Amino acid sequence: MKTNIYDHYNDLGYLYLDNFFSEKELQKIEIIVNKFHNSWLKENHKYYQSGLINSHSITSSKFISKDERLEVFKFITQDKIFTITHSIFPDKALFLNTQLFFDPFDKNQNNYWHRDIQYTGMSIDEQKEKIKTQNVLHFRIPLKPESGIELIPATHKSWDLNEEQETRLSLNGRKPSDNLQRGKTISLNRGDLLVFSANMIHRGLYGNDRFTFDIIFCDDSPGFRNFIDLKNHPIQEELKFLNNKLF
Repeated sequence: MKTNIYDHYNDLGYLYLDNFFSEKELQKIEIIVNKFHNSWLKENHKYYQSGLINSHSITSSKFISKDERLEVFKFITQDKIFTITHSIFPDKALFLNTQLFFDPFDKNQNNYWHRDIQYTGMSIDEQKEKIKTQNVLHFRIPLKPESGIELIPATHKSWDLNEEQETRLSLNGRKPSDNLQRGKTISLNRGDLLVFSANMIHRGLYGNDRFTFDIIFCDDSPGFRNFIDLKNHPIQEELKFLNNKLF
C-alpha cells in the first residue's frame, strides 16, 4: 500500500480515496466543526460578506471545549491518516493547521486558480525551485457532496504553461477564474478523502453549499516550523491520549 500511495502522489500530486471515512467517524467531527463554524460566522460576518471562503485554527479556537479539541486531535492522528502521511513524506510529516472551506457569501464570486506558494513572498524563480523539494499537503474531507476541486495533475513538481501562469497571476488579459485546458475536476462526496499538494495549480469549485474540513501537513523542516502556531498543537497532557507519531 505504501508504494502505491507514494507512487501515485509522486507522479500526480494527489490521491482520491472514496468512502474513506465511515458515517460514525464523520458525525463525531461534524458536530464539533459545525459548532466552530457557526460561532466563527457570527464573529466574522463582515469578513465573510467581504469575500472570505475559509477559516482556520480550529484546535486553538475559543469556540470549542477542551474535550472537543481532544476529539479533533484524535481524528487527525488516527492510524489511517498517519499511514498516508508516512507513505508520502520522506522523513516526518508535521501537522500545520486545520481549515474549513465553504461557499462565498456572494454567490457570483469567482473562484481562482492558484498555488499556495505564490502567497509566501518568494520570487517566481524561488517558487520554481521550492516546489521540487518541499511538501505541503491538504487532506480534504467533505462533509457534504460538492463539486470538489479542479487541479492540474503533476504541477506539484512542474511549473505552469504560459497560459496557466498568466491566468493565476492575472496577466495579459487573463483572469484567475478563466478555464484552463489541463484542469481535472474531482467531485467529492461525504466520506471521501482527497489528498493534494498545496504547491500544485488548483482551485476550489463553489456551489452546493460546500462544507469541507481540511487537515494540513508539511515537511518537518526549520522553514516550515517558523509558520507553526504551537497553540494549534496538543499539550503534553493531551498527547497521552493520542497516536502522537504526527506530533
